[in-house]
Amino acid sequence: MNADDWLGFAALAAAAALAQRLIIPVGRHQAFPMGVVFLVAAALLLPPQLVALMGVAQHVPDVVGRRFPSYITAFNAANYTLSALAAWGAAELVGSTELGADLRWASAGVAAAVVLVVVNHTMLAAMLSLARGRSVRSSGLLAPRALLADFALASLGVVLARFWLSNPYLIPLAIAPLALIHRSFTLLARLGESEERFRAMFEGAPTGTVIVDLDERVVSSNRAFEALAGYGKADLVGRRLGEVIPAEDEEAEPFREMLSGERELYGGQMRLLRKDGSDVWGQVAASLVLDAQRRPRFVIVMVEDLTERMHLEDQLRHSQKMEAVGQLAGGIAHDFNNLLTVIGGRALMAIRRLGAEEAPIRSDLDEIAAAAERAAALTRQLLAYSRRQVLQPRVLDPNTVVAEMERMLRRLIGEHIEIDLDLDPSVGHVRVDRGQLEQVIVNLALNARDAMEGGGRLTIQTANVGSTEHLAAEGDEAPAPGPYVMLGVRDTGHGMDEMTRSRVFEPFFTTKEPGRGTGLGLSTVYGIIAQSGGRLRVSSALGIGSTFAVYLPLVEDNVSSDDEPAPPTRELAGSETLLVAEDDDGVRMLVEVVLSRHGYTVLGACDGLEALRAADRHAEPIDLLLTDIVMPRMRGPELAEALAALQPSIRVLYMSGYADASLLPDEASPRVVPKPFSEETLIRMVREALDEPAVTRAEAPV
Repeated sequence: MNADDWLGFAALAAAAALAQRLIIPVGRHQAFPMGVVFLVAAALLLPPQLVALMGVAQHVPDVVGRRFPSYITAFNAANYTLSALAAWGAAELVGSTELGADLRWASAGVAAAVVLVVVNHTMLAAMLSLARGRSVRSSGLLAPRALLADFALASLGVVLARFWLSNPYLIPLAIAPLALIHRSFTLLARLGESEERFRAMFEGAPTGTVIVDLDERVVSSNRAFEALAGYGKADLVGRRLGEVIPAEDEEAEPFREMLSGERELYGGQMRLLRKDGSDVWGQVAASLVLDAQRRPRFVIVMVEDLTERMHLEDQLRHSQKMEAVGQLAGGIAHDFNNLLTVIGGRALMAIRRLGAEEAPIRSDLDEIAAAAERAAALTRQLLAYSRRQVLQPRVLDPNTVVAEMERMLRRLIGEHIEIDLDLDPSVGHVRVDRGQLEQVIVNLALNARDAMEGGGRLTIQTANVGSTEHLAAEGDEAPAPGPYVMLGVRDTGHGMDEMTRSRVFEPFFTTKEPGRGTGLGLSTVYGIIAQSGGRLRVSSALGIGSTFAVYLPLVEDNVSSDDEPAPPTRELAGSETLLVAEDDDGVRMLVEVVLSRHGYTVLGACDGLEALRAADRHAEPIDLLLTDIVMPRMRGPELAEALAALQPSIRVLYMSGYADASLLPDEASPRVVPKPFSEETLIRMVREALDEPAVTRAEAPV
């Protein structure tokens, strides 16, 4: 090695060390330093000993500045040293051929550049595979794009070496463009990364997005839009947008205005036609993209699937409608029950006063009383739907209830329909009002009978249900956690379409001919199950039949024992003092007459405040408060609490045309006289309340 070699090494090593700071990104996981230009030049100009030192000298700035951990710097120095020696060997091998001088030089330069790049990338890919478990393919180091980018830089080293040998004064002409090349490569790499990020966001966006050209044809689409439309990417490209979003003329006009540049934004709901022919509703937002001269280039259309949201909104509207109708039904039933109490009560009182010679009048009064009873049954159905009944829940075995009703059900539905009981012997217990549960079963059986006029099979099934996911998916609110007991009634009738099924629980809705039903049977079932804390689901299809599934919370308690009512052994009349609080004048007067006829002293009041004043004026103790639950100015429970403060031993009996159980104290909820009531019911319940041991406020449960 002579002085010229050392001088060349010093110049090339210094330049390589400075260029090490100029890193060109060539992919997601790797980059290439500009110093490789001088490594290739050294491989063509210097002896192998100095070429080996070039890899070390190139990384001196990394060692001094501690740019990387020491083991990474050592690997990089070794990698570039071996790559440079491989490039020198390739140049020597090609230089020993019999080619012409110029061709031999060019071939040696190309061989050196190719070998340096390939060896360098191969060693780096192997290191990443061993140290980080990254495959060669995922690293992209041996991809044509990465190899060509690095080869372009290495080729500059060949040009630099040629200038060095032919005319050193031209070297600045080769070095000066390096800064521009570095800048250009960096911008291209950043542009590629930006495009990759955009593509990742575009494809991964949860909102369906499609790009449409000025001819209304799809240019590109993301996965969300393809899933929404049911097309593959290849099927969508080139397809007219109108084939996927078949807008009406008035809806398509805004798109035409966007394509012509008259407007830049559009939003609204539109129907999408899927590949399979089904419809999907989506919220569409479109934006016009302009070029630098403000000319339209393309339109970006984003579509959000509204199918599930619209389904939930329909459920919410249906639930709100049902609740509103229920409140209306409860209010109507309250007023009707007051009227029916007076009508039925007065009619029965008049019947008792008639003699045998007044048979025609008695017949008319009997018809009035019977009509009042039928009207009362109708209002009870309204109350069941509106969930305004006071239930008397007990722990029951649903299998026992169904089995005891089997004979009655066979008489109700007729011999042309078979009954099949599929009762799970291990089914759990439920807490429900037995009479209401029996009404549910009867109503569902009668509905099934009407759907099988030509005969069929009625199946009643019980089963334990551990999961409530399907209840939450279809219901308007999440069900209470815990296992349920399912009571299902399935028929083989004509079934229902979707429109009928969506309205089947509405009161007064019926598909029967006029005069064959009130439309309250299934709405009554709905109200009873909802008030009992359960869920009701229906599935049906035309020509297949219907299945109504009742889900009631499973309880671990034992079945309640049946308390047989004791035979009456005492006189129902009495001489106690009763305070009657009722805002309806007709009902209050009827109650006063009935109680007075049975020997009681009766104090009447039109509301709670008047009742307090009457109690204050009465010098003697009051034995029983008989009060309506809902009254103006003061509710019945509030009146009972106020009177208990004055007379702790007073007994309380409630009456109501529609009693909301949430308004009652827990210990008083069973003691309610339901309107309309008969004289016998009223007197019996009053006597039972008076005969119960008095409970003072201090002893009352909290």
